[in-house]
Amino acid sequence: MPMDAAQDPWTRVQTRHGFQADEVISALQKEIRRGHSENAALLAYEMLSSSAELEAMLWRRLKIISVEDIGWGEPQAPVLVLALDRMRTDFGPASVESTLLAIHAVRYLASLPKDRSSDEMAQWIRHQVDQAGLRPAIPDYALDVHTARGQEMGRGRRHFFEQAAQLAPELPDRDPTYRDRLLQMLEDEG
Repeated sequence: MPMDAAQDPWTRVQTRHGFQADEVISALQKEIRRGHSENAALLAYEMLSSSAELEAMLWRRLKIISVEDIGWGEPQAPVLVLALDRMRTDFGPASVESTLLAIHAVRYLASLPKDRSSDEMAQWIRHQVDQAGLRPAIPDYALDVHTARGQEMGRGRRHFFEQAAQLAPELPDRDPTYRDRLLQMLEDEG
């Protein structure tokens, strides 16, 4: 849910050059979404050079952007952004090094292909569950040796390997040697 502007503390904060902090934060994300790396980097520098709190907010937004806006465009983006954020703790706020790390993160995110489908799915699910009463299903194959109902149904290791452990999509050329050996072992046991 979007935060009410009256409740957003950044609406009452100005950056070092007199910009409204909430607008800088919003513009940063929109510029990264559109691949406008130079203005996004300028906005990031405005944040990190204004205060330690805005620098921390910058990194929180970059971590969210790596999932919300990049998503499946580059699934490893959150790993890199988190690593850069952790590296910055070795340096002082708004130092040359921490600025370099932030600019690198912004340029990286702006340059990537974008995919918002995780955010869209999350918003759809929240609405459907909270407003429309949608509930998840427990499929029959999930009732296996690891659940009380599965055990009551007599489902053991064979059911697990034949039904509950099925993969989709499965790696096309995966090695099934040990799965086959386990199933043969269970067959031999009886």
